[in-house]
Amino acid sequence: MPAGEVPVEVGEAAQARGFGPLLSERRLARARNRFLLWLVIAAGCLGLLIGTGALGSRLSVFDAMYSVVRFIGLFLCFGMVFAIVSAIRTLVVGNRAYFAYSEGFVYRHNGKVQAFSWPETTGLQSVLGKRGDAAGKLSHYNLLVHGSEPIMIPINIVNGRDEFLDHLMAALTRHGRPIT
Repeated sequence: MPAGEVPVEVGEAAQARGFGPLLSERRLARARNRFLLWLVIAAGCLGLLIGTGALGSRLSVFDAMYSVVRFIGLFLCFGMVFAIVSAIRTLVVGNRAYFAYSEGFVYRHNGKVQAFSWPETTGLQSVLGKRGDAAGKLSHYNLLVHGSEPIMIPINIVNGRDEFLDHLMAALTRHGRPIT
């Protein structure tokens, strides 16, 4: 689907609710593509792990390279597990897209469309990272909606700005919704 062209069901939901013109949109990479990428990485790690295992089996335990090959094999094993976990997580998160209109917000998750007018929202909440290097740093935003789970909106900074979040924050501010 070309950039700027919204999916039919999103356009219909926005039109039915009278949301007006589209201000901005954010679409995340398709879950299927991310899933396949992680599976290819896992398969690559497995292939290299088998190769290092075969090489290590030919070396003597007293050979200096034996420890190096075994360490590389361990590293590849952890890499493969990480890639498999990431692939599964990608399927759990699924396909997501966000559309900010002048009078509302449309969220699409795995084909299910939810539309909220600005009065139905209670604000935008910043979420800080909790672990490691991300601790205390801005991780993402949650759009808070009456009677619904918060909608997680990732940050995507290009040239020092996040255009989608700029439009979303401006619309929320225009409608008197707090940004914390």
